[in-house]
Amino acid sequence: MIRFDDHSSRASRRSKDKLAAVRVIWNTWVKNLPKMYNPSENVTVDERLYPFKGRCQFRNYMPKKPEKYGIKFWVACCSKSSYAWNMQIYTGKQSSGTREKNQGMRVVLDMVKGLKGHNVTCDNFFTSYSLGVELRKKNLTLVDTVKKQARATMGTAAPTRKKIELFKICLF
Repeated sequence: MIRFDDHSSRASRRSKDKLAAVRVIWNTWVKNLPKMYNPSENVTVDERLYPFKGRCQFRNYMPKKPEKYGIKFWVACCSKSSYAWNMQIYTGKQSSGTREKNQGMRVVLDMVKGLKGHNVTCDNFFTSYSLGVELRKKNLTLVDTVKKQARATMGTAAPTRKKIELFKICLF
């Protein structure tokens, strides 16, 4: 069996980090992903549930997915090749037990670190007006879906009775 960590210090590390057993090898691998490939101008950020029913502290249950149990990853991929440019494993709530605010925004900003001049596509879980502003500051554009009931809807996206041709409105 191959081991990637120091068994003697694992207990103290695991109390703070659920991924302690493989953290070193995981961080090394993720750090090398951007060095191996330069993504096209379009990058997609989304979640991925890797099916897994074994014992794991951070196994997730997602009832709307085909495989309901697994390990959840946040992934930034090149839209042309599907190459994973950056990844994170979702290990659950923080140790404080408090719910993270703006998790979607934090995930997207973490995933696109190091990118310039790219177009970022994501779904409505990640979408917010403040995310668009932050990405614009980093010379990135955002394509996403916006819920009609979104808390921070922009004035230009308000409902209208006029017939609008698709792809004629640009929010950013």
